[in-house]
Amino acid sequence: MTLMEYIKGRRRLLPFVGAIGPNLLKLKMEDIYLSPELQLKTAKYMDKNFPSDFIYPLNEGNIFCDVLGIPMKKPDYDFSMVIDHPIKTEEDILNLKKDILSEERVLLNIEAIKRIKQIKKPIYVSVQGPFTLAIQLAGATHFLKSTIKNPEYAENLLKYTGELVKSYVKELSGAGVDLISIAEPSSVMISAKQFEKYVLKNLEDIFSEVDCWKIVHICGNTQKIYPQIMTLDIDGFSFDQILDLSKISEEFPKDKVIIGNLDPVELVGKGSSTEIKNEIDRLDSVMGDNFLLSFGCSAVNNTPAENLKLICNYKRKRDV
Repeated sequence: MTLMEYIKGRRRLLPFVGAIGPNLLKLKMEDIYLSPELQLKTAKYMDKNFPSDFIYPLNEGNIFCDVLGIPMKKPDYDFSMVIDHPIKTEEDILNLKKDILSEERVLLNIEAIKRIKQIKKPIYVSVQGPFTLAIQLAGATHFLKSTIKNPEYAENLLKYTGELVKSYVKELSGAGVDLISIAEPSSVMISAKQFEKYVLKNLEDIFSEVDCWKIVHICGNTQKIYPQIMTLDIDGFSFDQILDLSKISEEFPKDKVIIGNLDPVELVGKGSSTEIKNEIDRLDSVMGDNFLLSFGCSAVNNTPAENLKLICNYKRKRDV
C-alpha cells in the first residue's frame, strides 16, 4: 500500500506533537531516549489520548550530533540543542565516527521502534537531513562560506553526513518504520541552484535505498524549491504554515501527497476551538484527495491538551 492509497477516501491526520508527551507524563527526555519501555509508554499514551492515523514516537532530532559527541544543551522536557560547531577542517571530518549503528543510543532507538510496532498504526519518524546536519556540525556561517572558499571541505562534509543519515534511515525502515520524513530546515538559507547541488543529490541517494513511505519537510517559504524535491522518488512534501496550500495544490503533482499546515503556534497553541474547527473545515473544503492534514511544524510544548484533543477528535468525527 502506498501513502496515497492509505489516505485516499478519508481525511487522515498526521500531527507533529513534538515533546508534548514527555511534558504531560512528566518524563524527562533523556530517560525516555534511554528506555525502549518508556518510549513505548509515551507512544501508547499519546495514541490513547490524542489518536490520529499515525504513531509518532518521540523523535530524537539531534541523535546524530549526540552520538558524535557534539556539545549539546539537554533540557529535561524539550529537545536537545547543539551549542558548539567544532567540525571546521578536513581533519575534523576524518576524525568523526564512520559508523553509528552500533552506538547504544541508536540501538535503543531501534529497539524502541520494534516495540512500538505492536501498536497497529503506521509509524512516523522524522530524521535530520544531511545539509542541516552539516550546518549543525560546522556552523552556518563557516559552512556556507566554505561552499565558496573551500568547496572540497563542504562537499566532503556533505558526503559524510549523507552516508550517516542514509545508514540510519535504512536501519529505521528495517525496524518497521512506515513513514520517514527527512527534515532540511537549514536549506532555506541557500538558493534554488545551490539547493540542487548541496541538498537534492543527497536526498535522491538516500531515498533510492529506502523501502517505505518517504516525505520531506522544510520550514519556511519553500515555494521555489519544492518542485525540485517532487522530482525525487518520494510520496509527498510537508509545508510550513506560512504557505497557502490552496494555491500550492493548483500546481502540486496529483500523484503525490501534500501535507500541512495548521499553524502550530498561533492556531494549535493559542487558537480557540472555533478558530481551529474553521481552519480544518477550510482546508478540507479547498484541498483534493491527495491532502494529509498536519501541522506546519512541531507543536509547542505548552500546547493546551484540549486543543490537541479537539483536532484529533474533530478529524475523526468528520471522517465517520
